[in-house]
Amino acid sequence: MIFPVNFSGLPSREGPLTHGQANMVRCVRTDPPEHMNYRVVRPLPAGVPVEEAVLALVTRHESLRTTFHGDVQRVHGSGEVHVGAAADHTVRFDLENELPLRVGVAGDQVTLVTTHSAADAAGLAVLLADWDDIVVGKPLEAVTAPQPVDVALAETSAAGRKRAGAALRYWEGALTRVPRSTLAVSVDDAGHEWRLPRLRVRSAGAARALTRIAARTGVSASSAVLAAYAALAGVRGGVPLTGVLSISANRFRPDLRSYVGPLAQDALVPVPVSRDFGEVLAGMRGAALGAYQNSRFDADALISIMERVQRDRGLFFARDLVFNDMSGTGRTGRPATSGDEVRAVWLPEATLPCRTALWVHRLHGELDLTLWADPRVLPRDDAFSLGEGIAKVLIAAADGNADDISEISGIAPIERDDSWVFTDGQWVSLPEVTRLVTDAGAIAASVDRDLVCRAESALTPGELHTECLRLLPGRMAAITPRHYVVAGGEGPGR
Repeated sequence: MIFPVNFSGLPSREGPLTHGQANMVRCVRTDPPEHMNYRVVRPLPAGVPVEEAVLALVTRHESLRTTFHGDVQRVHGSGEVHVGAAADHTVRFDLENELPLRVGVAGDQVTLVTTHSAADAAGLAVLLADWDDIVVGKPLEAVTAPQPVDVALAETSAAGRKRAGAALRYWEGALTRVPRSTLAVSVDDAGHEWRLPRLRVRSAGAARALTRIAARTGVSASSAVLAAYAALAGVRGGVPLTGVLSISANRFRPDLRSYVGPLAQDALVPVPVSRDFGEVLAGMRGAALGAYQNSRFDADALISIMERVQRDRGLFFARDLVFNDMSGTGRTGRPATSGDEVRAVWLPEATLPCRTALWVHRLHGELDLTLWADPRVLPRDDAFSLGEGIAKVLIAAADGNADDISEISGIAPIERDDSWVFTDGQWVSLPEVTRLVTDAGAIAASVDRDLVCRAESALTPGELHTECLRLLPGRMAAITPRHYVVAGGEGPGR
């Protein structure tokens, strides 16, 4: 049975897209729906009129009654949401003609499906908290966060454009320094399904340690966790600097913490790597602040900058360290630990298109993390050591005893033979570079340790370089040669 939930008489508004909306609208229209749609199942108390609950939710949050038309978002004052026996998250939302909410009811359960153009993970948590209060009849507090149109108007103001320009300049500088991959190994993503094992790590002792670390260093609890993740990954990768993409960075402003809309543009946090965690923390406060202050930008402009930097450096940036702090969404419950013990358990695989990711569910009372790890890059035993190691390093750091995080965690650098070279801040596999230029159309190719490629090819050096750049995505261990010598000519790769 399918029936509509009609609404009318609500404010109708139009405005430009926010930076976050523009970014997510593109992804919702192009990426697999299973990656971009949220599906949540909630208990439905007996006697609750679903239509009234749905009406209350869409009345409260304009993002649930917004459609997208080119560069314009349109908030509808009247319309309808269809409620059926099921709500399919595997079907792409029609962002021009469909409101971003599907509802399914089966017995004592309700399924809610929405998409990333309507909310990021933190915004979804706000929606679900409101839904849970609505169905039990709990009065809702007034909405204090701005609605998406309000955010868009602020971003397109003179001050907003100035901040966005500064953010792009920050990104360009950071992109010229961070490695294309921290955990560089010889893998190719062709046909990869991105179903990743997940490790849940919990420790009350680590939460207490975070309070002491923050008091002593001024580094926030969230940034300290990010620092431990980056430092351990950097030690394993054998790099002096790593870049972490923090995807919930924009909620550090109090007025946006309960905002329902997509704010999850990346913040790029360059983290200097050291086995002495005190040294990492010393640089962390400024690194995190700079990154978070520059995490709202024109995504199209950033793509142009990334493409230029990638061509100049001859690489393609891997999404191999992703940080997502969702602790502000209010997850509670009984802690599983009490002392300094660290409890880690494997969860079922789930889909996430990245190499590794650390999701922070809780920072106070108990540190509660989920580490996602592609086993091609971080095998299960190493992922277990890294996940547990984050909590162990923090516990040790509370007393200033984390001067060797490798010893504390058991994380050691990846063993590399002479076929690897360290250049431009990253490890590069010469066989992978050779394979790259061969696939690009070179014959009898050889690449020396200075990344000079000698080969036979019908292509000019410039054409060969362009083809190498095209083939780079998904090849973690390769960058383009610096110079090409082919039959009939030679030329620079960058």
